[in-house]
Amino acid sequence: MGLLSKIFGSGASESGSRAVRTVSAITPSFNQAEFLGVCLSSVSSQTLKPIEHLVFDPGSTDGSREIAEKSEGVTLYAEPDEGQADAIGRGMTLAKGDVIAWLNSDDEYADEGVFQAVVERFNEPDQPDIVYGLGIYIDAEGNKTRDAYVNTDADSLSHRLSHEVGILQPALFLHKSVVERIGIPDKSLYFAMDYEFWMRAQKAGLKFAHLDRIVARARYYEENKTLGKRGESFAEICKVASENYGFLDERWATRWAEFNVDGFDGILKNAANTAVSSEEAIAGETKRILAAFNLRHDSLERLKNPDIQPIRRTVTRMKELGLALEPVCKRVDAETPSGNGYQCYTVADQRWGFSSHWLHAQMQRTEAAIARLRQERRGDTCIIVGNGPSLNDTDLSLLDGTDVFVSNFAPLSKDLFSRATYLSVVNNLVAEQGAVDFNLLNGVTKFFPYWLGYCIVPDERTYLFKSIGKPEFSTDLMANVSWRHTVSFFHLQLAYGLGYKRVALVGFDHSYRQQAGIAEGEVIEQEEEDENHFDPRYFKGKKWHAADVDNMEAMYRLAKAAFESDGREIVNATVGGHLELFDRAELGEYLSRAGTAV
Repeated sequence: MGLLSKIFGSGASESGSRAVRTVSAITPSFNQAEFLGVCLSSVSSQTLKPIEHLVFDPGSTDGSREIAEKSEGVTLYAEPDEGQADAIGRGMTLAKGDVIAWLNSDDEYADEGVFQAVVERFNEPDQPDIVYGLGIYIDAEGNKTRDAYVNTDADSLSHRLSHEVGILQPALFLHKSVVERIGIPDKSLYFAMDYEFWMRAQKAGLKFAHLDRIVARARYYEENKTLGKRGESFAEICKVASENYGFLDERWATRWAEFNVDGFDGILKNAANTAVSSEEAIAGETKRILAAFNLRHDSLERLKNPDIQPIRRTVTRMKELGLALEPVCKRVDAETPSGNGYQCYTVADQRWGFSSHWLHAQMQRTEAAIARLRQERRGDTCIIVGNGPSLNDTDLSLLDGTDVFVSNFAPLSKDLFSRATYLSVVNNLVAEQGAVDFNLLNGVTKFFPYWLGYCIVPDERTYLFKSIGKPEFSTDLMANVSWRHTVSFFHLQLAYGLGYKRVALVGFDHSYRQQAGIAEGEVIEQEEEDENHFDPRYFKGKKWHAADVDNMEAMYRLAKAAFESDGREIVNATVGGHLELFDRAELGEYLSRAGTAV
């Protein structure tokens, strides 16, 4: 039994008795006219003709659409989509053939007999749900660069998918019933939609079968998105592997670390593109990645099964790297009081007991950091950034040279995040959904409530606070930093405690489009693009808590009173917006004036 089956249980394939006769081909296409003709002809030239070839083009400007329109057997869908995975999903849903072939516009089939061989394999007595074959990599000119690695032992896929893809995407074909069973590729994914799909199929108990022949030629070249953005590709691969298996296999972490340190591509590694790096540097980066993924509470729980080889191997490597595998917290009953070595706190509907020893050590680190950060301030003025749409109308270059507080998914804007000094998260849904990203973030000092320690893993620049959601403004950062109603209230207390005399607010639109009558804190599942934040991806495909600007403003009043009673000030330098509690200021002019203030 494979790893996914051991973890999630096995399901029997529901293929039953069926005859496979027809093939539908799907091709997502966008501005790859130089390859598209060869791709399409490799389908139309098959001895077993496909009953349809569906090409999805959201708006190519290089002649791709014209090529598709003139090609034999092609049905062109010239319409917008939400990306490659969305186009593929549309094709899978529309396909009428018994078998679905997925061929990207820069790939091609190896010869004219591929479809015939694939259909014959589907019709063998074991009646697989998915058939995959061998393939080669080619460059932009079509020259072979090397054989593609393929795991030829289909029975071992569920075990080995934890640390390798093992399947060449254009060399895989699926029975149409697969879509009925597990749905379509995840359209939120940009690089790993195929890998995630394979893992989902394994989890559902679908039967894979290997076809021992070369069926596809996959193009791999500098402009190819996987090669051109290999670091982002590794990040997404590691996330989907972790989400599906509950932990990150140390082999994926090592490959990603090698890329981060050396910069070479792990798929087409050779003497010409491989640097010789310090093993210590790679080990350090591997440790950082494994900590970010695997020291979260739920991942540590998953790693407790030593009978599973990938888990055993990963645990061994983590111990070699000096990572402590003892969880810092545990789930406890709703009424459990603090005591017996644990500090308890309820997050949403789950109560957690945090090790008092761990918490004491974290508070000591935080107290020392506060003293140091007070001395390291670049001035008496700071900027607190909200994440409203008005940020898109804000001249972010004005933030240069000033300490900047950002929050939540602010790293979506590289322009903003490159100017950030501090980042905070206080909402459990934000923390849980972005935990790995937050754990991996470099370049900023990070602040969190200690009770997010079940998913946030402290590193040398992460500091935790005692944060109770009381409606109070704390002037003592070691006593409490309230998260009440908004992360911005948390930030205002941090700014005060770190000694800033002047705070400028930007991106505080103070307005939310959400379902009428919904109460603050109710969970919203955001399917469509996010209109409430500077980036439409902000909460798209995520869960978030409904907001209440009146309650936020009540907290801002507490902050305003505390600042003014100590001769300090808060101004609103947001472009537009609806927050009128604070005096308005133009950001550039205010920072210029503040720079001359004594």
